Amino acid sequence: MHCAVIGDPAGHSLSPAIHTAGYRAVGLDWDYRAVTVSPSELGGFLTTEISDPDWRGFSVTAPHKEAVLGFGEPDHVARLVGGGNTLIPGPTGPTVHNTDVPGFVRAWRSQVLPRPRTAAIIGAGATVRSLLVALAGLEAVEVLLLARSPEKARAAVDLGTALGIGMTVQPLDQPLPARMDLVANTVPAAATVDHARGWADSADVVFDAIYDPWPTPLGAAASAEQPVLTGLDLLAGQAVDQFLLMTGAELTFDFCRSAAEAELRRRGAVVQQ
Repeated sequence: MHCAVIGDPAGHSLSPAIHTAGYRAVGLDWDYRAVTVSPSELGGFLTTEISDPDWRGFSVTAPHKEAVLGFGEPDHVARLVGGGNTLIPGPTGPTVHNTDVPGFVRAWRSQVLPRPRTAAIIGAGATVRSLLVALAGLEAVEVLLLARSPEKARAAVDLGTALGIGMTVQPLDQPLPARMDLVANTVPAAATVDHARGWADSADVVFDAIYDPWPTPLGAAASAEQPVLTGLDLLAGQAVDQFLLMTGAELTFDFCRSAAEAELRRRGAVVQQ
């Protein structure tokens, strides 16, 4: 049986390391591949492969998380977010799932952190929407979006409002008006250099969706006592549900994170502890 991560590019993904280690752990003789698929190739690739019974699932990464909704029946979370990261072929048709949302909740709980009542999120894209749904599940009540183009945050604001979260938006270069339980970054590291120290100083917990290269400006600005979550924690958290959807077998968060860490070290990268 085959599974794969598809993206453009896909070769950098740590998902093959996580899933392959999982196959060994549960005794499955499956293979997991990284396949670079451009946006123009996505339709042809999925239409062909979904019909092959040897394919059991696809992890979906950028830039295909929104487009993949057109290739299967989305679950409730994927509909809310407007994007999915898992495509599962099935006898009654393919289904699309978003495991990033429960993945963040799992990563948060892995550090036994208190509920984040307030949060500031830097960015306005698909990752922000996943974080908003996750934060609603963690009972957040107020979220401030910091966006380079605040007008582009409208979809995220509408989603957060529908989830019962109090939403406000301000330009990325303005300082945070109050201390936050969580400050979460979803934009490229270069855009955070001038603001990272202020954000970290205003946060009880820091999350940066980037994990390589590490430390990011925000990660470096966090104090030694400050809880820090990274994209590696999110990757491990979402892989738990993704692996279950594809195989029916269970892995732990710690197992998935350890497999991802091992692959990063093999590549010579620095791993946040």
